[in-house]
This record gives sequence, structure tokens and C-alpha cells, in this order.
Amino acid sequence: MEWLKKSKHIWIIPVYTVLYMISFMFVEQSEVETHLIHSLVDDRIPFCEYFIIPYVIWYFFLIGSVLYFTFFNRSNKEYYQFLGTLGVGMTIFLIISYVYPNGQNLRPELTGDSVFIQAVQFLYRIDTPTNIFPSMHVFNATAACVALLQNRRCRKSRVCSASILILTVSIILSTMFLKQHSVADVMTALILNIICYQVFYRIIPSNQEKIGQILTRKEIATVPNAVSAARLVLAVLFLGFFERYGLEDQKTALTVLLAAAAATDFFDGKIARLFHQVSRTGKILDPVSDKIMQGAILICLSTQYRLAELVLPLFFLKECIMLVAGWKVFTCTDAEWGNQWHGKLNTAVCYAVAMILLVGPSIPSSTANILIGAGAVCMMMSLFMYIDEFRVLMGRAKRPARRKMPERVRREA
Repeated sequence: MEWLKKSKHIWIIPVYTVLYMISFMFVEQSEVETHLIHSLVDDRIPFCEYFIIPYVIWYFFLIGSVLYFTFFNRSNKEYYQFLGTLGVGMTIFLIISYVYPNGQNLRPELTGDSVFIQAVQFLYRIDTPTNIFPSMHVFNATAACVALLQNRRCRKSRVCSASILILTVSIILSTMFLKQHSVADVMTALILNIICYQVFYRIIPSNQEKIGQILTRKEIATVPNAVSAARLVLAVLFLGFFERYGLEDQKTALTVLLAAAAATDFFDGKIARLFHQVSRTGKILDPVSDKIMQGAILICLSTQYRLAELVLPLFFLKECIMLVAGWKVFTCTDAEWGNQWHGKLNTAVCYAVAMILLVGPSIPSSTANILIGAGAVCMMMSLFMYIDEFRVLMGRAKRPARRKMPERVRREA
């Protein structure tokens, strides 16, 4: 009983594993057209059946790493850093697999009867060449390698550190030499791992106190936050339905999803103020949900309208600026800020334009361009107004506090 109390954190592993496997089986069994992942470098990489050895060792390496940080390593911080990295990467993989069904056609015709060829043939039979982007083999192996090399006990042994590094590199190479993954899958997985490393091993530890104040049960477990989180799910469903089934076949479903997302955007703030559940987590989650839904809408519009293709990179540039500026305000000041009226106006215009262009009656392209242009103007107006607010907040933080001069000193002066 005492052991169970000390091991409460372990429940994360079986719960997430079950959810992940159910989600993965769903995207694997969905019969939709896939986007082929291919690059010129893939054609220059030869097939080598001997790489089946490190490829299979990956399973033992990953399971062993999870068991080590769960049962044999005393640091809960390292446990959550490792599990957080795995969870974020695998969740992003599921989302990409759903909204962007992908696959590859790199596998060669295998001849010969060696044990290595037979092992690769068995691998090809049980593992379909679909949903490969980014490579989870590469991502999870690199995540385990980083976690172990950050561990003090593993760092003490140079042999252990070198072995972990060599094994990880071999696993990464095996995905390409066995023709299981494209170079693009591998590079994307490594980039995703770099981002997760910065978040879990650099940013969160250096801002642990501030982030800890936000990520409390009282701050997170509120009805408005659940409504905002629902909007994130609706954004993924909206983009996935559009990408997998097209506009004409799923116009009703897309209309319902878009209307439901707009309703959550309207009600989360109302509920928070009405029931006094305004939280710092909600002030972050609400605009983040808005941005992701806007991005999903613009991605869908960009497949139908040329002007939306030009607005889409502008949107991503705006959000990158907002992310950097917002993070600087969060780390350098004690100011609390959330979605402003111009941000809400921008979101409302985005919903209205999507309703008219995607699920409404057909309209001339010139009218569509006017609507998309109006949305772009609102977006840029909101960006400039947010930048001005960030500048004011940063100015207040840099302004030194004026100290009162004692009466005696003033008289002497």
C-alpha cells in the first residue's frame, strides 16, 4: 500500500498507452488517400537488411528507458521530463497522421532466405508503410538518449554514455537503410525532439516557479478551460475531416464543427466571468485555442483560394511574433493579460469568412478575395495593437521603481 502511494505518478503510462494505441489503430484503419513522403536523398540510400538488428533493439531500448525512469531512478523531475517529451511527440504524431494521412513507397522487393531478410519481410508484413511522418522510431530513440545522457548516474560512465549514443545513431540510420522511413521523416523527428528538449529541459526548469503557479489543479480544472480545450479538439477534427473527405462530401459535418467551435469561443469567457472561474491558465488556453482554430480554417481556405495561400504564411509569421513577445512578457513581468477585443474581432471575422466561403453558397472569386482580404486586415490590425500592448508592458517592467527620499536627506539637500 505504501508503494502504491509513492508510485501514483505511474498511472500516466498505462492510461496514455491505451489511448495512444486506440488512436493509432483508428488512423491506421482509416481508408483514405495518403500523401507520399519522398525525397531525392531516399533514392541514394541503399537497402541493408543488417540494420534490422538496431531497429528491433529499439523496442527494448525504449521500454528499458521507461522502466528505468519509472522504477529505478529517484528523480521525479527526470521522469516527467522524459514522459512529457514522449507524450508531446507521440500526440503530435497522432494529430499529423489524422489531419495529413501519409505514407511511403520506398520498400524494395526482397529476395534471399537469410535470417535478416526474413526478419525484414516479417517487419514489412506487420508494419504498414503508412503514417510515418514524423518517425516515432527516431523521435522516441532520441528522447530516450537525451533523457539518459542527462541522468547523473548514466553520465558517470563514459562507456554507458558512448553505448547509448552509438545505439541511438544506429536506430536512426536503420529507419532509412531498411526503407521504413524517408529522410524527411527522420529530420522532422529530430527537429521535433530539439523543440521538446528546449521546452522540458530548458524553458520549464528555468521558469519553474511561474509555470508552477499556472499549472495547478485549481487553475486547470475549470469548466471554461474544458470548453476552450474542446475547441482544440474541434480544430483537429475540422482540419482532419476537410483533408480526409473533402468539402462537398462533408459540408454538413464541417458546418457543425465550425459552429460548435464558434460557440465554445463565445461561451468560455461568459462562463468564466459568470461563475468567477477566470484563471491564468484560461487566459493562455483561450487565445491558443483561437489561434489553432484560425490556422485550421486558413489551411482549409488555402486549398480553395489563391489569396488565402498568401495570407497563411502571414498568419504563421504573426503567431511567431506573438509567441516570442508573449513569452518575453510572461518571463520578464508579472503582468496578466489575455485575449483583447481586437483579437476577438479577428477571430469572429475568421469564423464568418469560413462560414461563407467553406459551407455557404458559391460566391464569385472577387467577392471571396474581398472577404479574405478583410480577414487579413483584421489580423494585421490585431498584431500591431498587441505589439503596442507588449511594448507598454515591457516598458513598465524596465522602469526602475522610484524610492522615497528620507525627509532628513531632502532637508540636507
